[in-house]
Amino acid sequence: MHDDKKYYVESEVGTLRKLIIHSPDGGIGKIIPGTFSDNLYDDIVHLKSMQKEYNHYVMLLLYFLDPEKIKYIKKYQESCDEKSKANCFIPGKKEYFNSAKVLEVQHLLEQILKDDRVKLRLISAVCSYEESSHQTQLQLEAIDDTALLAKILISGILPKSASGLKEDQYIFPPIPNFIFTRDIGIMLKDHILLSRMATTARKRESLITKFLAMYFLFNEDASKVIEVIEDSDFFLYEEVERKARFISIEGGDIMMIHPRHLIVGCSERTSSNAINEIIHTIFSKELGIEKISVVKIAKNRAQMHIDTIFTQVKRNVWVLYGRYSENIIATENMVKQSYLRRLMHQPDLIAIEEPEVLQFYKAANESYKADADYSTTKKLSGIEDLLKQVSIEDYNCKPGDVKIIYSGGNEFPYDDREQWTDSCNVVALKEGVVIGYDRNDFTAAGFRKEGFNVITTTELFKKFDEGLNAQSITDTLILLPSAELSRARGGSHCMSMPLLRDKLV
Repeated sequence: MHDDKKYYVESEVGTLRKLIIHSPDGGIGKIIPGTFSDNLYDDIVHLKSMQKEYNHYVMLLLYFLDPEKIKYIKKYQESCDEKSKANCFIPGKKEYFNSAKVLEVQHLLEQILKDDRVKLRLISAVCSYEESSHQTQLQLEAIDDTALLAKILISGILPKSASGLKEDQYIFPPIPNFIFTRDIGIMLKDHILLSRMATTARKRESLITKFLAMYFLFNEDASKVIEVIEDSDFFLYEEVERKARFISIEGGDIMMIHPRHLIVGCSERTSSNAINEIIHTIFSKELGIEKISVVKIAKNRAQMHIDTIFTQVKRNVWVLYGRYSENIIATENMVKQSYLRRLMHQPDLIAIEEPEVLQFYKAANESYKADADYSTTKKLSGIEDLLKQVSIEDYNCKPGDVKIIYSGGNEFPYDDREQWTDSCNVVALKEGVVIGYDRNDFTAAGFRKEGFNVITTTELFKKFDEGLNAQSITDTLILLPSAELSRARGGSHCMSMPLLRDKLV
């Protein structure tokens, strides 16, 4: 069932119609080992190779969402050399696909910068945050080419052609994580919940996204934009107390899992205080969300968001990192490890493998009250219990039909290795058809065992050329080339911000 709304998401697996992406830009090529921590990277990424791999992602999205654009891309590719083919399809280049369904951040930014009022506001905001000189701000304001200006605001590089100097200038730090557009915001039906990034490396992304939401998506209709911020007296508290009250939200921890059910992760990147405010804010709005499940996980780099631990494939099928399954935690081996940790006097380690799931309910037929106590009416035994509950209670699946596919086949060390390379981070093009990485062999075998077809993008593109209709594909894991993409620590779920999905029927 296709919804008439321009932007609307109420599930993770309804047929995808529109999303925001961002192709790997030059900022990724500026990272050096000494700045890994600052930029949230763990390795040097070869930019051109990454762009080649990302091209497969773009092509796949277009085949499913906007197939008419494929003809344009193929026509371009036939006329260019191999070096040009390696470039991403990025705005400002002749190969850019300019789709109204697969939307590129830089292109959207270019559109809103055509309004001088927005242009001056955004330049001022970015320069203020980055503590730029007044001269830099004036240089940016003097740039009339909005495509160039959009590129500068993202890459942080002021080209010599715009500065009048002999060489390019670095005026802002790169924001190499912008390829993970899932984190910048999340659609909750016809509203958007804006993120507040936990780290300095991603703050400019939040700022740009706020402008895109206000001036592109919703045409200054602030009622559709949800912002969660600290209380007004936040700055009056001492540093330790401010830290406890700090609000950070990233989209990888938010799942609009069902029209009445929202899942929120409490993680390294989404703070406890943020979740408290999210619960009150969401229940105060007439969104039809009646239940909010909070999944508390350890604050680990390896599992930075809940979508690195589990994602949905179908109403009754999930992919999960088994170390976070309560069924695995309860094994004899894990009990022995727990005793060892107690003997070592490191009780803080006991909970590393033990997430906590709390559920909060909005009382039926009752208006929101700020001082209401949305008590935990149910504490689930763990994440696997939650996934099964969603399938059975929300989607009316039979208990025996719920399937869990485990990272790495739930076999050590492949479970850890493949979780690190995003085996649990898949995005649904439609129910049962998801995108994963080609390097996670044991996880792919788990999909095959559960009756899914597994095919690489190269194989699939060949079938498309032979006449296969993308809409005829069912129950399939599509594998992207991922030698370099996986080094950036994010999968296809991370690289997508859905704006429109069909309602499930």
